[in-house]
Amino acid sequence: MRILVLSDIHGNLDALKAILEAVRGWDEVLVLGDLVDYGPEPGEVIDEVRSIGARVVRGNHDHAAAHGVDCRAGPQLHWVSVWFRENVTLKLLGRGDRAYLASLPLKLELDLGPARILAVHASPRDPLYDYLHPWLPPGEALERLEGARGLVLIGHTHHQFARVVGQAILANPGGAGQPRDGDPRAPYLLVDDDGRITLGRVKYPVEAVERKLEALGIPEPYLGVLKYVLSRAEVPRGHPTPERGSA
Repeated sequence: MRILVLSDIHGNLDALKAILEAVRGWDEVLVLGDLVDYGPEPGEVIDEVRSIGARVVRGNHDHAAAHGVDCRAGPQLHWVSVWFRENVTLKLLGRGDRAYLASLPLKLELDLGPARILAVHASPRDPLYDYLHPWLPPGEALERLEGARGLVLIGHTHHQFARVVGQAILANPGGAGQPRDGDPRAPYLLVDDDGRITLGRVKYPVEAVERKLEALGIPEPYLGVLKYVLSRAEVPRGHPTPERGSA
């Protein structure tokens, strides 16, 4: 059994398809949440992951779109996420899409013989909203694991990494549709049946996604921020926000 692990696709169908076409030999796909928001094709992403029979856990943006609540994103992009969900995502999703997002589990546990896997979006302590950044000190990371052992797969931070924490191997495939670790290529992770982890990345047409966002008529400053994150794979600092009177 070889599992392709993705996270945080965020409506970016081009990135998703690039990974699926480039990575061969997987037996199953596991998605660690956040299929929607920020990207121009949330419904198409849902259709794609369902068509390949992927196992999916619910992310904070999936939860927000399904239940009409705040996604509690980080402060630097919270204002973008709120506007985008209300004005783009929810208008593009059908009732069936939202029902699907609401049905997703908060965690999955898999047994690959020698490899026991716990999959959540954010952390075992708080599956929707916690942040397990790769730079967290071991003690803080251990608290968020709440005794989890084996292979613990998480998303949410959009940073690709793998590290040992206590008796767990903590791994994040990165933000497939919106990386924020300085590398704009679409990231993924492979787990072999012996538990071995391989991190990889695939180049995809970022400009095509930007054109799709433009075609939706997204105004500034939202469009500029979204294009910045896609092209530079980082969150802008000090960017003007509507709260500061820019729009």
